[in-house]
Amino acid sequence: MDLFKQSSETREDLGMLAVMDVLAVEEQVTQRELSRETGLNLKKVNYCLHKLLEKGYVKFQRAVNNPDKRVYLYILTPTGLKAKSQLTYGFLKFTLGFYNQVEDKLRFCLGKMARSGVDKIVLYGATDVAKVVLDLVEGDEMVIVGVLDEGYAGSEFNGVQMVGKSALNELEWDGVLITALENLDEVGVKLRQMGIPEEKVW
Repeated sequence: MDLFKQSSETREDLGMLAVMDVLAVEEQVTQRELSRETGLNLKKVNYCLHKLLEKGYVKFQRAVNNPDKRVYLYILTPTGLKAKSQLTYGFLKFTLGFYNQVEDKLRFCLGKMARSGVDKIVLYGATDVAKVVLDLVEGDEMVIVGVLDEGYAGSEFNGVQMVGKSALNELEWDGVLITALENLDEVGVKLRQMGIPEEKVW
């Protein structure tokens, strides 16, 4: 699953693009607000701002008319706006290519499952990959009967019921498809601990 691993440079660019996206809309923000808007922690926001400043993509100054002295005015420079456009285009291209690779892998896996007689599936991981699977099986003979993810708070995921470990025994299913993106070795261990045979895990 190396398809899902990103280089540190890619992660850095993604962080900077997220910060630039917010600054393109709102110049007068605190780092805490930037953190909330981007989903990055404060340390990463600070790092991205300094990188952007270093590259000449952003300039900043204290917001003089704001009583909150932590508020800075962050201004994207013309070079920053150009870099933002290039990064956006690059990631759009990357994302579309990435999506197509993921879709091809999932189609192949679902085909193997269907040939093995699996038509009722539980997804392990409420992720973007799970959303792709749901789109692929829509109108197909295969059906997703539940999604298992201990870290997901809702009772439904894209219209499919969330199931707990205990509910698996009461549910009618033929196979578990791992749609989690991280810690795949740990996922395998967890599924074995739940008593799910390896041959039923895809």
